[in-house]
This record gives sequence, structure tokens and C-alpha cells, in this order.
Amino acid sequence: MTSVNEVRDMLIRILDTYTPSGEEWRLHEPLREICSRLGYESYGVDEVGSFIAEYGSGKTILLATHMDTVPGRLEVKASNDEVWGRGAVDAKGPLMAMLIGAAKAKSSVKGARVVVACLIDEEREGKGANHLVNSGFRADHIIIGEPTGTTGVAIGYRGSLTVKVSASASGGHSSAPYMGESALEKLFALWEEIKHNFSGRGYEETSVCITVLEAGDWPTKLPEFARAIINVRIPYNVLSKQILSKLEELCWEHGCELSVLERTEPVKVSLSSPVPRSLIRSILRVGLKPKVVMKTGTSDMNVMYRISSDIAAYGPGDSLLAHTTLEKISIRDVMTAAEVYKNCIVELASASQA
Repeated sequence: MTSVNEVRDMLIRILDTYTPSGEEWRLHEPLREICSRLGYESYGVDEVGSFIAEYGSGKTILLATHMDTVPGRLEVKASNDEVWGRGAVDAKGPLMAMLIGAAKAKSSVKGARVVVACLIDEEREGKGANHLVNSGFRADHIIIGEPTGTTGVAIGYRGSLTVKVSASASGGHSSAPYMGESALEKLFALWEEIKHNFSGRGYEETSVCITVLEAGDWPTKLPEFARAIINVRIPYNVLSKQILSKLEELCWEHGCELSVLERTEPVKVSLSSPVPRSLIRSILRVGLKPKVVMKTGTSDMNVMYRISSDIAAYGPGDSLLAHTTLEKISIRDVMTAAEVYKNCIVELASASQA
């Protein structure tokens, strides 16, 4: 159905279309052209701007990924088997593989509805995924398109809590800082305690980082204000309310204010569920050795779990390259992942008929 050159061309097209969160509409027209080329029966844009393509009827198999990226343009280029560009890994490579794989499965699928959802705002507040959940969308099986390599099946993601912490102070002259009061110093003191409480590493621990920091307005003046955006990643055995309670306590002790910007609970599913089992078998069918992974990040899987607990994540790409200036993906890996998606869809559809 699709050659290496065709896949390369489609990848370059969607990577060349810059879609940071809030500007996903730029990808609508390229996706319409790609879906027409791949033979989808129905495709279009939903109420919030996500792009939905589908075919068939019956029990629903949902393939969901996202078309937004973090900000920052990167030069799009191709060399041999690789394509570089913002979103190559996270998650336009998986998006392309899903569209191709679902299209390849079409002739073999009977008695099932296959939906590919290219969602908005995953890198920010998850508006696309939350809209699907809140609109009453129903699916029996869900595959999330995220970079796990061509062999990884993700059955767990940590949760996320993003807060804004603000500090204020009377200020003072930089020539005598010991006589003044710095909002930044106040914020730093708070940060040291937050790090002490949440300094874990890896999937099973709570980790924390500052992603935005602002302070002061003049070179010789102690800052009268300081603001930090802090992101906490939460393991499966911890609830976000526990983390938030501790943060509120520390902020109160240091005279700082806190507001919640985003809150997502961790998720973990059973390896014996149909979707992870089918993905594992599908990877074996293409001659690769599957592995089960737990992801330190957060994805739309955390949200879509509310639609169906039969869910797992899979997709081409090295997740270590996500959000970096080195994003690139192998065309062969995209085609391999497409074959895995196809096999998985056909198996799940056949099980739906049984």
C-alpha cells in the first residue's frame, strides 16, 4: 500500500507543518489529503479541533495519538532511512504509523469500527482526550500512540501535577542584600524543601523539577516577586492529592502562594488485557522481541483509561529524543509499527466477532 518513499513524503509533510499546542489546525488539511490517499471512509474535525478518521461499524477499536508538539521549530530533513523534525518522535511518527496501519487493516476487518483520533493539546492540558471522555465517546479497545520503540508495550504511566508557586517580598538594594528581603531567596528556600521531599528517580518514585522561573525587574534591586512553574511526576501507588497536600503545607510554611495548573492521576493496566496481549503477539509476528515497559512520563493514556481499561501504548521512536532538538525517526520503524498496529487491529476485530 505504501512504499518507503511514500511514507517519507507523508512524514515530511506533517513534520513541515508546525503544530505547537494551540496551532493544530494547521495539520487538518494535510491529514485530509493523507486520509483520502489511504482510503478512509470518513474523516474530519471534531468540536475542539481534533482530527478523527474512521471506517466500519460494530465494536469500536480506538487508536489515539496527538498532533500537537512542544514549541520550537526544527529544520525538517531526510537522510537515508531517517527523518528529522519537531514531533518526529512525539508523536507524529506514531500518528503516521497509526494512519497507515489502520488503513492496511481495513480489508481484513469485519464487524468492528476502527477510529484513529489525532488529538489536540496533549502537550498542555489534554483538551482533545478530555473532550472524547466528556462527550461520552465509547470504545472497547484503545491503543495509544506514543514512542515506545518498535518493541515496547507500555502498560503504565506516572501521573502529573503542575503548580504555579508565587513569592513576594519587600525587596531592597542589591548593595546591601542583608538589609532587604528577596522574593527569589524565599522561593529558593521553598524549592530546596520540595526537592528534599520529592527527589525520586524512575517510574516507581516521585520526581520534581522547575520548568519556568521568573523573578525581579531591575539589575540592582532585590526581587519583589518570584514565580516558578513546578511539575511533579507521580508513581502509580501515590495519589495527586497526597502530593498537593504536602506542597500546600510547604508553601504555607514559607509564605508562598500555590495554584494548580494541571492534575493527572497515574495509570497502570493489567498485562492480561486483550490490547497489551494483542500488541505483544503482533510484535512477535513481525519478527521482533516484545518488552513490557512502564513510562516515567504522562500521556493521553492517563485520561483515556476512563473510556476503557483495555488500553496500552505503543509506537515507533526513541522517547529519549522527545522534546529535544535531536528529534528524528526511522522510516522503517514507522512502517514496522504500522504493521504491528494492523496485526493488532485485525486480531481485536476478530475477537469482537467471536
